[in-house]
Amino acid sequence: MRAENNCYPVWGEAWDQMEIQAEYFDDGSSFIAIDPVSINPGYLLDFSLFDRYLHKKGQYRFRCLLLDSRSIPKERLMELLRSWDQVYIHKNQNQNYTEYVKNNLEFILNHGEIDVRKKTQTLTTLSTQVINESFAANFASKEDCIQVVQNIEKLISQAMEFISDIESLKGIADLIGHDYQTHTHSIKVGWLTATFINANKELFGVKTKSQLRDIMIQATVAGFLHDIGTIKIPRHVINKEGKLSNIEYVLIQSHTAYSTSLLFETQLPRSSMQTILYHHENEDGSGYPCGLSGDQIPLIAKICHIADVFDALTSKRPYKPARTPYEALKIMAGENPYLEILRQFEAEVSGNPKVPVVAIVRDDYEAKLRRLREREMLEEEAQKRVEARNKLRDKGMSHCFDKDLLRRFILTINKSESFDLSGLL
Repeated sequence: MRAENNCYPVWGEAWDQMEIQAEYFDDGSSFIAIDPVSINPGYLLDFSLFDRYLHKKGQYRFRCLLLDSRSIPKERLMELLRSWDQVYIHKNQNQNYTEYVKNNLEFILNHGEIDVRKKTQTLTTLSTQVINESFAANFASKEDCIQVVQNIEKLISQAMEFISDIESLKGIADLIGHDYQTHTHSIKVGWLTATFINANKELFGVKTKSQLRDIMIQATVAGFLHDIGTIKIPRHVINKEGKLSNIEYVLIQSHTAYSTSLLFETQLPRSSMQTILYHHENEDGSGYPCGLSGDQIPLIAKICHIADVFDALTSKRPYKPARTPYEALKIMAGENPYLEILRQFEAEVSGNPKVPVVAIVRDDYEAKLRRLREREMLEEEAQKRVEARNKLRDKGMSHCFDKDLLRRFILTINKSESFDLSGLL
């Protein structure tokens, strides 16, 4: 439906401050499309709404529909929002719109008329921004650390009803298979963890919805922050396009301890801190950083581990293609016929970051060249062992996970029509 030919401006000082015109002729790059249904009529808006018409080839006419919602009654605003198919905001007011979304995220996510995928896009965009800010925070400042956690808790509290619902997994399915990005990965791990807990609440022995909600918030916060320690890892290691060498692998393993040290003074609950520290512990004791096994590993850390590996396997990396959810879970549930060799490789990496091989070069080269060749041989051997370790892992990872929890995880995401895992059940 065409929008009405009405614009409700606020003239004078407010107009000058916003520097927004009643009409623009633009190629579209200066405007951002938003769903009018996502506007909360009960919230005072600090941005203007525009309609778009094709003016001529490559150019549009953007006409002001609403400069300030305070100029019209709430009931009239609701009528207008429902009559508009799509509206636009000027990019100069994007920060105002972002603040609006932060304060009205719960309204948007729980609105029945907004498509799940649009909700997912809104949540992902806002969550990415919040996590980006968290990764860029000054962790030398206790106040900044606490603010990081508070910002994430506020976002998750508003989003909890949405992300813990099975139907929201349609949004997760849309994010599966993309390039691996630390920030998006953290969002998905927190999201999957919350959905699992809500679908398997009997595991937690809670008596009230309030108690369950507290557990889900604590677990989701941990999921969002579980990789925050990677900011202490050298960028060339984090961003490496090929497989990690043994010593780089050891550096990556340190991120769990770094994460907990960075968050030590944030007053995060014990369960969240344990999840962050232990989310790479394996059921058979072969994980890190402490080599815990079985019941020594906290329940939520086990769940976070499953979500973490599932998303890592279904994300595209420079050195490997993304697995489908079915393929990823088949690997995770599979028994590894080469488990002892894999454990030996993992032990070598953990105990000695250098290659456990002595290279002997018998020739008459100059000493400097001989040492260089020896180093090259060591690096070649290291790379071979890294590749062998990765191949062995893909033969099966069932030793890493609690079998009942993994089965429950498969059953949980299979409840969403976006996943078909019937062959694994």
